[in-house]
Amino acid sequence: MKPETVIVTVKIYKMRYTYIFLLLLLATSGCKKNNLQYFEEESPLLNIWLGTTISVQDSVTHNFAYSPTNRDSIVFNYRIAGYPVNYDRTFELNTTDADAKLLNFSFKSYKVPAGKSSGNFAFFVDKPANKDLFVNRDLKVSFSVRQSDLFQSGTSEYNKLKITFKNAVTKPDNWDNAVLPNLPLKNFFGSYSSEKYKFVIQVTGLSNFGVYRTVLVNPDLAPNTITEVHAKALQMQCKIALEQYKINNNNKDLLDENLIPIVFP
Repeated sequence: MKPETVIVTVKIYKMRYTYIFLLLLLATSGCKKNNLQYFEEESPLLNIWLGTTISVQDSVTHNFAYSPTNRDSIVFNYRIAGYPVNYDRTFELNTTDADAKLLNFSFKSYKVPAGKSSGNFAFFVDKPANKDLFVNRDLKVSFSVRQSDLFQSGTSEYNKLKITFKNAVTKPDNWDNAVLPNLPLKNFFGSYSSEKYKFVIQVTGLSNFGVYRTVLVNPDLAPNTITEVHAKALQMQCKIALEQYKINNNNKDLLDENLIPIVFP
């Protein structure tokens, strides 16, 4: 074999081994990259927050006094940091706050549907029967995402739902006085007391509303405003509910915070 032929053959073998080595290197790098991507997809950050999809609230206050029902829902938003996947994923909320033991919460396992990475969910809290629970202080509870193989807690700004719970009403500015054509609430509900106002809210489902005097059938009203006719209907509704309370409680009066029987004019 000629020397030139030997040299060419050696070069070909070197090029072949070099090519194979590069292929192996690329394959190894690809595996490492795929392993990293797989880990990120398996455990992405799950951000949660209160407010709206575009307005984040660091914390909110929930006042049981303005709730007409015995169970309230609290809505929160979520967003997964990563691409959607083609299967459903679930997560749960948890809390370690001592105040949470004083309230009754209803949670569930939240399911993020396949192909989705953001949205909102809700959990529920029962109105406490113990009226003395909030006498001296408010209750503060925060919730976070329970760590799992599917999700890890979000960034510091989006990893907690902070809620302050209250159960107290304040006297509306328009209870005793109102500027015409608006009417004061006392015209329909009598003298003010906190317990009476709570009862009105529970029966009517309305709070901090105004009453507008008009003879029009379908007037244009400001937000959270009702007509005088509507207010008289609510007055009768409260009187009927109060009578029903007495029937259900062996003819006992419903007392306000000063132990004075609640009455409506």
